[in-house]
Amino acid sequence: MSHLFEDVAALIREASEREIMPRFRSLADHEIHEKAKNDLVTIADRNAETWLTPRLEKLLPGSRVLGEEAVAEDSSLLEIVKSDIPFWTVDPVDGTGNFVAGKETFGVMIGLVEKGVTTHAWVYLPVPDEMFMAEHGGGTVLASSGAQQSVHVPPSPKELSGAMGALNDHYMPEPWKSRIGALAPHIGERVSVVCSAWEYTNIMRGIEHFAVYHRMMPWDHAPTTLLLREAGGVMRRIDTGVDYDARSGSGPHLAAANEDLWGKIATMVLSH
Repeated sequence: MSHLFEDVAALIREASEREIMPRFRSLADHEIHEKAKNDLVTIADRNAETWLTPRLEKLLPGSRVLGEEAVAEDSSLLEIVKSDIPFWTVDPVDGTGNFVAGKETFGVMIGLVEKGVTTHAWVYLPVPDEMFMAEHGGGTVLASSGAQQSVHVPPSPKELSGAMGALNDHYMPEPWKSRIGALAPHIGERVSVVCSAWEYTNIMRGIEHFAVYHRMMPWDHAPTTLLLREAGGVMRRIDTGVDYDARSGSGPHLAAANEDLWGKIATMVLSH
């Protein structure tokens, strides 16, 4: 792994130590806000993104940061996605609702996108102190307890009845909401972590086997998709079979442990 990996990983850890973990299970009421219905933001989200932004842009001169909280304040920043300017996707606290509730299922996610292609990715899980990193064409590694190991998605159950995963249908319009909901009786268990950082990394561990999404914000899916693909998984739009990339808009997308499982789930969804 290059110096860039270590430099960004160090920034993420410092942001976590400075702005996030001191507030975990210690947030005051005035440090929590609702930026939209059922969409929370905290002082930890905002301060971590503000701290990371100039430091990431300094690492790669000419790059821009596309941060979740900055976009919440100015949606026109999303235009960066359509350009060829290299940009960093930043989700300072993914799973903010879990963070506010004192649950450990939250993470920090950063991706580097160049001409629409996610070239590097970092997903940090602060409570277990685990850093997942990937480079386009270079595989995925997990840095934990002072050591690094390659990550490969383990085999998934052969039958859908044994597969566990997240059916994130709350943002889905009809008929997709009903089609996704119809999957529930055919799978082993519907899992709801409400945090992309944990859902994707759970697939890479074999704890979950798939996840369905519709609201495709780049800070949620650009880094996580690269991690999953480089570990042997699949992430595509269900109705077209087109691979997800950072410029993909909303629509029914499926992340799965492998091609076979992706095909079985997509076929079942489209049959309803």
